[in-house]
Amino acid sequence: MVLSGCAIIVRGQPRGGPPPERQINLSNIRAGAMARRAAQSQPDAKDTPDEPWAFQAREFLRKKLIGKEVCFNVEIKTAQGREYGMVYLGRDTTGENIAESLVNEGFATVRREGIRGNNPEQARLCDVEDTAKASKKGMWSEGGGAHTIRDMKYTIEAPRHFVDSMHQKPVNGSIGCPSFKREVDGVETPEAFAAEAKFFTESRLLQRDVQIIMESCPNQVILGSILHPNGNITELLLKEGFARCVDWSMAVYTQGAEKLRAAERSAKERKVRIWKDYVAPTANMDLKDRQFVAKVMQVVNADAMVVKLNSGEYKTIHLSSIRPPRIEGE
Repeated sequence: MVLSGCAIIVRGQPRGGPPPERQINLSNIRAGAMARRAAQSQPDAKDTPDEPWAFQAREFLRKKLIGKEVCFNVEIKTAQGREYGMVYLGRDTTGENIAESLVNEGFATVRREGIRGNNPEQARLCDVEDTAKASKKGMWSEGGGAHTIRDMKYTIEAPRHFVDSMHQKPVNGSIGCPSFKREVDGVETPEAFAAEAKFFTESRLLQRDVQIIMESCPNQVILGSILHPNGNITELLLKEGFARCVDWSMAVYTQGAEKLRAAERSAKERKVRIWKDYVAPTANMDLKDRQFVAKVMQVVNADAMVVKLNSGEYKTIHLSSIRPPRIEGE
């Protein structure tokens, strides 16, 4: 994962589970700070905008490093545990020096106060920066970089209208991390296989370029499908037993709901992950419970009603295999 133009998170190869993460900060350079949303718990706090060229630096690294193998040397580790070092593209230090590439494009400045003259790599960073300045690249170009600052929106006014206006056309986007179940006290509690499912999704989609089809917006929550050249992540999660189908949202899915049902059935049959203890249901209802005569007493909504049996007992009956439109607010 690329946090900014001078900080990345790396992981080793998985061995029996998600590998540990490690943050590496690039030595001797500084890129602009990314925008940050104000803490919701602090009413007086304000959103922090991008610094000039911060987003372009982060995008430069994202496109260059995501999904790639890198080599790094840790030069400094602070008392707080922050690690600073050099990162190279590839298996060894003969690969592209990432810090040099950033400085060469004018996306980062050199921290010259920490440069030692007897270190050839550090001295070269200064030479590369001088060349970028002379060429007026990136932050050294005329204009100050105000045009590189994003106009960030953290909320969408009238999300239902926004979804309808897309007319289910693919929208370009990128993927952020899924989160765990959040308890009332704010503590995140991982459910069974949550960490593995998160890693499964992250390793395939995190910070990748994708297209999103916005399908629906029930209760101000946007539902959508992710389109990726390598396959449908929803189908893969179901097939590997990391997820289950949710009936109420399947009705608005336009990319082939039966494929998702089939993927879930495959996981159930193989009893993988969340289905490891799955037992197929058996039809053990008596005929009198399957077929009966009753009087409709209340229509709850278009697919549910309350009926009264001849015995005087009341039952709520839900129509199977359909999902009608919901009334606003339900």
